[in-house]
Amino acid sequence: MKLKNKYFLLLLILTSSFVNLRSQPTNRILFIFDDSYSMYAPWNSNIKIEVAKKIMGEFLDSLKSIPNLELALRCYGHQTFIKPTRNCKDTKLEVPFNVASKSAPLIKQRIQKLEPLGTTPIAYSLGESAADFTPCSNCRNIIILITDGIEECDGVPCEVSAALQKKGIFLRPFVIGVGLDVKFADVFGCMGKFYDVSNEANFKDVLNLVLTEAISQTTVQVDLLDILKKPTETDVNMTFYDSNTKQIKYNYLHTLNHRGNPDTLVLSPNITYDLMVHTIPPIEKKNITIQQGKHNVIPVDAPKVI
Repeated sequence: MKLKNKYFLLLLILTSSFVNLRSQPTNRILFIFDDSYSMYAPWNSNIKIEVAKKIMGEFLDSLKSIPNLELALRCYGHQTFIKPTRNCKDTKLEVPFNVASKSAPLIKQRIQKLEPLGTTPIAYSLGESAADFTPCSNCRNIIILITDGIEECDGVPCEVSAALQKKGIFLRPFVIGVGLDVKFADVFGCMGKFYDVSNEANFKDVLNLVLTEAISQTTVQVDLLDILKKPTETDVNMTFYDSNTKQIKYNYLHTLNHRGNPDTLVLSPNITYDLMVHTIPPIEKKNITIQQGKHNVIPVDAPKVI
């Protein structure tokens, strides 16, 4: 397989080494916590806010020793009483990002003091969260929204979420609906990945599941197919781009192991990728999605150019 000139190849390999040998990315999770007046509603053994405080406290305790993890807390509906008029800008970053060992206790402490007061400005809160993620060259920005209601301030959360994802501010959010009707899954589905917590018994299980999906990596192999559709082509550099932001996420030199199989790569599962294989001419494959928790195979037609 012909490559571009040696200098270009060398540059890509050096870039690949820099990108992939540096330290593991820091996972930054921003919890957006609903403290609107509806959280006073009864739910199973208690009212929603008390159940949420208890389970979130236990969950946060379990995060303190996780490496490469930073946490922050933004709340909404907790500063202005809903009557006589609702405050559709009632949101605030209560605990800024810090390593989990320091931020988890602070978030737990702040949540315990919350009293539901106001309305549900989800779209505005999402928009304000963009500033919560300070610049970082090696971070994965994640939002976990915990809410018991839908947007109440005429905002469009799906549009705000899509715009900020496209700018690379954060990955696709996770939305946990606390005691919500399952019919709202479609309302939140366009904003992020929706999880229905129908009762308090599975609240913590859902939190743990979301955490696993949010911070875990997924394995991938790229099969460069020859003219017989066999994965024998190799020794070529390839670049993975975020299909939304067009930023380079990974560079790898494609090689085969001693068994003749393509290398196993580790990629974030929360991104849609464009792949460029640097042959002559270059080969591009767009809008690649990979499945969480599985070994993914990406076939690319790349026969040798004569």
